[in-house]
Amino acid sequence: MSAYVEIPRPYESGPDRFTVELHFPAASKRRAKQHHDVAWTLADVHGVEASTPYKVNPRWSIYEENWGNGERHGWLDERRLRVDGSPRALARYLAALTRVLDAVEGLATRAVRAFGSWKRSVAAEPHLEYEDESTMRVRSREFRADALGALVRGLAGAVSDGPARDSSRPLWEQYGTVAAEVWAEAGGVDLAEAPEEDVAVHLARMVPAVVVEAERLAAVEAARVEQERLEAERVELFRRADAACAREADEADAERYARDGQGSLFPLSVARPALVVPPPMPVKPRRAPSRRGRLRPETRAALSGTVRVIPAEAVERLYGERASFAVPEVSADRRRYGTAA
Repeated sequence: MSAYVEIPRPYESGPDRFTVELHFPAASKRRAKQHHDVAWTLADVHGVEASTPYKVNPRWSIYEENWGNGERHGWLDERRLRVDGSPRALARYLAALTRVLDAVEGLATRAVRAFGSWKRSVAAEPHLEYEDESTMRVRSREFRADALGALVRGLAGAVSDGPARDSSRPLWEQYGTVAAEVWAEAGGVDLAEAPEEDVAVHLARMVPAVVVEAERLAAVEAARVEQERLEAERVELFRRADAACAREADEADAERYARDGQGSLFPLSVARPALVVPPPMPVKPRRAPSRRGRLRPETRAALSGTVRVIPAEAVERLYGERASFAVPEVSADRRRYGTAA
């Protein structure tokens, strides 16, 4: 597999017809588009159909488009490419795609090395007078991207033989000439070649739709069996815990009955209700009530008016230092007809 394209397993989309959706994971969107162009050019060579999927803009709405920020409904996603064809043709296309992408990237790297050799040469000194390390890093990065673009555009036929290098111009402006030089040195890239061992690997990955559905059903059944097993284990744990609690309660009752002399009546486990296992849904724990700001009972009673609090100074002023709260004697008649306490 190539590091420049992600190839998922092709799936059967019709009788004797398979489909695969390629993804180009390059960090730079410009580089991903160049890889997309390579795959698009290669589709015509191997007789498969290629189409770029449409990507919907999640921020789009009729209001945003007309009266907001002018958001578009969507655009062609050039990081993906859908390819359809017969199994043999699609396998040859995928085998050739990985090889061609690696070859083109290798030629772009050779072009950058040629640019580096030119930077260290005497001919580059007049053009590097106002350049520093940071600007030259940017020049090198842009030169590689431009050279790769020239190589990709030349895949449809052959890279045109550019003129010789012009010493009066910097080399970062002559990326097409350098691309033609490395293309000629390498002898070009064969777009139709596909190694048979790679074709056999891609053919082995093409599984019919019936097998894919059977694998999906098998995975669903395995998940269902695992869920039933976990549920049975949970019910068994609840049953064991309930039996242990009932056994401890019976032992405590037997000890208490023997101590009180009541004898053994019947075990508590006989009168226990049937075990109810709660559903396996997460229960949100309840927060403990906060005691901040709570009043003491006597303070709350005093504030509510049910109890009248008399300050100690008022008691001393009315009754002296030693207050007497003796209850007066009640006559027999009043005691007879008084309300019962």
